[in-house]
Amino acid sequence: MDLSDNGLVAGLGAADRALLQKRCEPVELQAGTVLSRPGEPGNHVYFLAGATVACVVQGSHGASLALALVGRDGAASLQLALGLGAGNFTWLVQTGGSAWRADSAAMHRLAQRRSAVLLAFSRHLWTASEQVASLAARAQSHDVKSRLAGWILLSAQQGNVSDLRLTHEHLAAMLGVRRVSVTLAAAQLRAARLVDYQRGRLRVLDWARLEATAQGCDQPQEQSGARSAAREAPP
Repeated sequence: MDLSDNGLVAGLGAADRALLQKRCEPVELQAGTVLSRPGEPGNHVYFLAGATVACVVQGSHGASLALALVGRDGAASLQLALGLGAGNFTWLVQTGGSAWRADSAAMHRLAQRRSAVLLAFSRHLWTASEQVASLAARAQSHDVKSRLAGWILLSAQQGNVSDLRLTHEHLAAMLGVRRVSVTLAAAQLRAARLVDYQRGRLRVLDWARLEATAQGCDQPQEQSGARSAAREAPP
């Protein structure tokens, strides 16, 4: 594994990559691990190479909502490199895999010394903020089926895979809904042959139609009748 496997780092010049490399160590992240949470000091930044990490807001009574998902093009807890704290975010590993871990204080010093590094970090955080805004808006305007389709697509894209290990319980926590709602929505996606799933393993079957569903678009006219019946059928 090379640090330049991470898209954020790959965009830096050779000198900056070398400086960053010296301050990182390879680690394997396990699914379900909490990397940082509100009220606790964050000590590390994670440049992802194989893992995906969700940025989650947790409310009272166990409620939660994922507002971003970071993969191999980015980093988790990167705000620590700008001298900021955890804020209201919990960083939760969704898919286990490889990453590079760096001391957050060392990243802060490097960003202060190297303007290109600071610019790369800032651009990534801005891109992440746009994802936060998009997912927050979708939580208010889209139904569970569309939001589930969107999270499946995002997970596949960030992990660069078609097969995913995602339980209904985890998906419910990411979408901030009841598990039964995810079960019903997943059954609709499977009945429409957009995805297949069993025992926590989910596979994308039709990327184009799944993306259309994520956007809340209707299916083609000639196919709508059969698929409407499939959507309304009990799981």
